Amino acid sequence: MSTTLERGLRLFKTGSAFVNNAVQRRVNKQRYLQQDKTPHEIIFRDGLMTVKHYRPLAEDTVLIDGASLRVRQRRYGTPLILVPPLGVFAWIFDLMADRSMARYFLAHGFDVYLIDWGTPGTGDLDVSLEQYVIDWFPKAMRAIREHSGSQEQSLLGYCMGGLLAMLYLASSRDDKVSNLVTIASPVDMHKMGFVGSVYRALSKPVWAIGKVTGLRIDRMQRKLFHVPGKRLSFMFKMTNPVGTVSSYLELVRNLADDEYVSRYMTMNEWFTNMPDYPGATVQQLIRKMGLYNRLARGRIRLGRCDADFRDIRSALLAFAGDNDKIVPVASAQAVMEVVGSVDREFHIVPGGHAGVFTGGKAAHTTWAISKDWLAQRSGSVSRPETAPAAAADEA
Repeated sequence: MSTTLERGLRLFKTGSAFVNNAVQRRVNKQRYLQQDKTPHEIIFRDGLMTVKHYRPLAEDTVLIDGASLRVRQRRYGTPLILVPPLGVFAWIFDLMADRSMARYFLAHGFDVYLIDWGTPGTGDLDVSLEQYVIDWFPKAMRAIREHSGSQEQSLLGYCMGGLLAMLYLASSRDDKVSNLVTIASPVDMHKMGFVGSVYRALSKPVWAIGKVTGLRIDRMQRKLFHVPGKRLSFMFKMTNPVGTVSSYLELVRNLADDEYVSRYMTMNEWFTNMPDYPGATVQQLIRKMGLYNRLARGRIRLGRCDADFRDIRSALLAFAGDNDKIVPVASAQAVMEVVGSVDREFHIVPGGHAGVFTGGKAAHTTWAISKDWLAQRSGSVSRPETAPAAAADEA
């Protein structure tokens, strides 16, 4: 009788949790989201763009992907700047506490900054690559140098973030960035699977039409290219529809588990809630990087500036995921052929496009390799925390 009663109580408790989570995840989503929790301050802002500085961790040990990690007290002298892609929120670098790349590098003694491109909307369709690369990126770097007191930096960019970092280095010829890490960054867009094949097939016909008729993509209305966040989210999920459905079915099976629901909701927020992709930027991506594959050729013109990747001299560490359907290995590996860096490495690691960056194995592959590589090239100093700038905003 006692066993039957206990079993009934467990079923009741599980059923109650199932119903509660099923309702709460719809009406009180914020309760489950764990992103953007690492303490930080905003040291600079200009329009949509802000620069964040993560404070040193107060704990002696932290939990990263199930493993206890002792926080390094001695800090490296070269700050690490995280560069997110466009079309996502910058908090993907600071997901759940044990899956936060920002927190991981803080624990290993790095001074960590992040360039946040903000949340473009329908009113920002004129935001172009020049805005990101020629205007905002240099301003962010100046703010970080002033705040950190260090003249040398390391850049780490994921996907389009890696390309933005490369474009900044090539256009500015900034020789103070000593290290560059790119993760799943599509340098050769003609090797991006089906999409790359379409670009390659259309490049000559589009060029010919432009020559004959004068009709050019860069002269068309930008609103035709503006991609709303909801459409962007749908497109991303359609790159792996089976995975999208199976992950939802797993959620249903584990809906009584608060921790599982929280993790699912946090990761799902990345793929479901995306900011708009500005029309002017999409226009340039399609024409210059997609159809004419300028990055794979090593040169691209931005405004009045010629960005030549041979001018990039920073030490380079590049990654590709072995199961990345969006940026296949060949697309990411092309970076090795276009930069002027003498010190350069390329690694193929487990995971798809998101997994290579923050999947279950990322902390032991992409992150660990990056940490060791940067540690050898970042110098080590013992210095107090930099005081926040006068205009800094508390996070």
